[in-house]
Amino acid sequence: MKQIFLICSILTVSMIIIPLAVMKDTREKPVSSTVSVQEDNGYISVMKSENGKVEKVSEREYIIGSLAAEMDFSCHDEALKAQAVACYTYAVYTKNKGVEEDLNGADISDSPDVHQGYINAEEREKKWGENFGKYEKKAGEIVDSVEGKFIVYDGKPILAVYHDLNNGRTIDAKTVWKEKIPYLIGKESPGDKLSPDYSKEVKFTYDEFSSRLEKIDGIVLSGAKENWIGKSEKTESGYVKNVEICGEKISSEDFCTALELRSRCFTLNSNDDNIKINVIGNGHMVGMSQYGADYMARQGADYEEILKYYYTGVEIQ
Repeated sequence: MKQIFLICSILTVSMIIIPLAVMKDTREKPVSSTVSVQEDNGYISVMKSENGKVEKVSEREYIIGSLAAEMDFSCHDEALKAQAVACYTYAVYTKNKGVEEDLNGADISDSPDVHQGYINAEEREKKWGENFGKYEKKAGEIVDSVEGKFIVYDGKPILAVYHDLNNGRTIDAKTVWKEKIPYLIGKESPGDKLSPDYSKEVKFTYDEFSSRLEKIDGIVLSGAKENWIGKSEKTESGYVKNVEICGEKISSEDFCTALELRSRCFTLNSNDDNIKINVIGNGHMVGMSQYGADYMARQGADYEEILKYYYTGVEIQ
């Protein structure tokens, strides 16, 4: 009788505990099958590129710091919300994918040349100066309004890349990175043409031009200088694929890196004294345009409409 009572007691306890355990294991999880930022106790570790030190910060602090690093706070609130969601999504994607760079154990770098920008509270105070209190409060409100929101395609966080400004149209990821990404395709972005920073002219003496380009392996500038520049091969959207210099084709990536041009949408002209390059836009021109997002917001679009426009076929969750 005691044995029967013991068995019944065990069964009764099991009936209570097992369902609780099952409920715990089957709670709603992030969309990726790998570990995500959301599962890491709400923290993100960031490597400071200037010294290699790693800072572990809350998700909220990270998004505030990325938003502050990446976008002008004079932009419309809905554009800032779109940027905050893009920053968080980019961090989720990066952490889920796993980094290839040596980040001293961090999840992500604070360098926009590697991942995306991030500045901590001390750096934000230096950047904003007397506006620190106002902008810090605004940043917190913006981030809190989209807390936990991120962008997914086919149920997974996207590579939420973005740029400052384009020539009136974003371009396909394949054009830049040689890989087709279904949610990163070219879109009209007419608001960008209204930017006061839409185009910028830079000048180089022939000596400057030569010394910079000859840092590219295999490039030697020789012969009459008026014959140095040949044809440029461009996409339909005006994006330069390669430039012919002294009979050699140079990729637009190498060309822009050597001359520190802010985008690969440019035209070249020369005269007796120098070489002039008119550069349009700023950035790689893939994904969301920050200036275009601000323009859309000022026309009445909310942050979800902005994100779903620039990232094709996505959902916000």
